[in-house]
Amino acid sequence: MGVDTTFQPKTATYAVDSSAAVTIDGRQNGVTSWRIRAIGLTAVGGAGVTSVYVKWASPTGAAPSAASVPALGAPVPNEIGINVGQTVYIEGIGADLQFIASGLFATPGYVEITGGQGGCSG
Repeated sequence: MGVDTTFQPKTATYAVDSSAAVTIDGRQNGVTSWRIRAIGLTAVGGAGVTSVYVKWASPTGAAPSAASVPALGAPVPNEIGINVGQTVYIEGIGADLQFIASGLFATPGYVEITGGQGGCSG
């Protein structure tokens, strides 16, 4: 018998962009992992958004600034980059968080975030 790694959503899915941090509290729902899907457009010929960055922070502190491409050699805590169209799963970062992305909702470059349990990145 194998381990079931299927993602089980426990919260609604939230669109998150760079305009303001979005707080998602999944503590009462048993959230142990987050599914994050990058939304954007890759235009023909290579132009367009190819990756989106997302940051997270505790809701008890200051809201995180908009996510952006890290500078060479400069660490950026609690931020990951995701290729457009891809989904990542993160565990162990908490169940009550603020999220912010690198692009605006009206333009390509935002993320969809769902709290849940399980999931495997690829």
